[in-house]
Amino acid sequence: MALRDDLGSKESYYIVEIKSLKRILNQIDPKKPLLCFVDEVLRGTNTVERIAASAQVLESLARPEVLCFAATHDIELTRLLEQEYDNYHFQEEIVGEDILFHYILQEGRATSRNAIRLLGMIGYDEAIIKDAQQTAEHFLLTGEWELHPGK
Repeated sequence: MALRDDLGSKESYYIVEIKSLKRILNQIDPKKPLLCFVDEVLRGTNTVERIAASAQVLESLARPEVLCFAATHDIELTRLLEQEYDNYHFQEEIVGEDILFHYILQEGRATSRNAIRLLGMIGYDEAIIKDAQQTAEHFLLTGEWELHPGK
């Protein structure tokens, strides 16, 4: 957590992150408990490799002697690892033109989406919001990304 690019040692965010994760993996000892927190694992790389590698790293941490808390917005990881990890989420509430976060832990994976709606709530152009919503819906239906579906 709280990782950043390290320009002094010429290391990208991704390199800093994978070194940090490797230090955690190197600490695993069947004789000693290990507590670790991982926030948005491998967010410094492309989507396909992030999900594939993240799933393997997190699966490696799913051991009796390791208590791992992993936060992610990648719904794919919650599905891939549902046998190894319990899913919890926070639920937001839209009230008028405001969004409230109660920060009460809920069981299961998150089912709501709010990123596009939040764009509208802070004044993004309606065309951006509409096109983003159509792009998201197209992906959810087909599994393929298209910038302007149906146009």
